[in-house]
Amino acid sequence: MKAHYQKTLLDADFPMNIFFTDVTEFPPHWHEVVELVYITEGSLTIGVNNEVYTMEPGDIMLISGSDVHYFVPIPNQVNRLIVHFDMAYFEAAYPEAKNKRFTRVHLKKGQSPDGEIDVHKLLEDQLTEIINEYNEQRPAYKIVLRARLFDILSILIRNVPMKPYSSQERSRQQKRLSRLENVFRYVEENYASPITLKEIASVANFSEYYFTRFFKEATGMTFGRYLNNYRVEKAAFFLRNSDDSITEVVFKSGFGSIKTFNRVFRQIKGCSPSAYKKDNL
Repeated sequence: MKAHYQKTLLDADFPMNIFFTDVTEFPPHWHEVVELVYITEGSLTIGVNNEVYTMEPGDIMLISGSDVHYFVPIPNQVNRLIVHFDMAYFEAAYPEAKNKRFTRVHLKKGQSPDGEIDVHKLLEDQLTEIINEYNEQRPAYKIVLRARLFDILSILIRNVPMKPYSSQERSRQQKRLSRLENVFRYVEENYASPITLKEIASVANFSEYYFTRFFKEATGMTFGRYLNNYRVEKAAFFLRNSDDSITEVVFKSGFGSIKTFNRVFRQIKGCSPSAYKKDNL
């Protein structure tokens, strides 16, 4: 599972990707496209940059390109629709859409401010149409999906405040993302071995003190929590897809003791490793 820059491939003839998923965890990552998350069942906690939001059924999250975001692991199933699209696709029709980020990101069902247009309802109607068209795939459904995407963009432009990135902000963001990608890649390659705070701070070219602040501000979680989440997801993969014993999985996923592994695994997955393995046979 990649934990760093996520390169989403958008077909030139079809300017968006659509995903239906019930995955309840995903580590901090970023990509250049806009992401809309629409919860259809269950509750989910999402971190966007240094803010954390709890989403309920019907809620919509707007994630700008280059925003670092992640799904906090939970034991319950959550169904959601994810739509990715590239703002650059609309440059010809609306050049101002490029290099902007949303300043209002969490749209809660039934909670539009008094006197304002119910942006959530407008977007939910379009997302519902996308779900129906995608599921039924009637003739010309791709044309309809493209039309719904243009409708979504017009709703966002007219009703959701956006702030342009200055060249200085863009430069700072790129530096931050570059440091984060180095950290995420290092964890991906070395998670099975002990990783000290001093070691990972040097990867980002920071002192331990500044790295601790940097990582929390960039992802909304401590590095220790991120590392535990990553290792637990690796352990869960091994439990589902190998015949390794739990003791083998403990050390293969980077935990130093069975006691620590059992405690952290239960905190994140809501069950013991043995129960998880039994339920996923």
